[in-house]
Amino acid sequence: MIVVLDSGIWISGFHFGGIPLAALDQAFIYDHIAICEEIITEVSTIMVSKFGWTERDVHSALRSYLAGAKHVTMKGDLTGVCRDPKDDMLFECAVRAKAEIIVSGDKDVLEVGEYRGIRVITARQYLTK
Repeated sequence: MIVVLDSGIWISGFHFGGIPLAALDQAFIYDHIAICEEIITEVSTIMVSKFGWTERDVHSALRSYLAGAKHVTMKGDLTGVCRDPKDDMLFECAVRAKAEIIVSGDKDVLEVGEYRGIRVITARQYLTK
């Protein structure tokens, strides 16, 4: 199964651990992660600016998870899916990757529920799927 993980899942997993980290691990071990440069940039920017990580530490943390990931090139042509326009990139990434699931903790993203057959679920739901 192909899964897109929202930047908040990456950030929470790396910095706090717990359920988000378990979701990252499950996606890495059992499923196929799809990612785009926009998600990577958002993760890196927040980890550095809010949590004091270095760019090097962020890329080191991402490296193993993304080694076999499906990297998607975005065009920015999918809009109006989510109440928060910056979250539309998750849906575009999922559509382009032919993902079945988006894992997120963001209320605006979760509110969509499903888009073009792609289910939007929490990290906890993902762990119990």
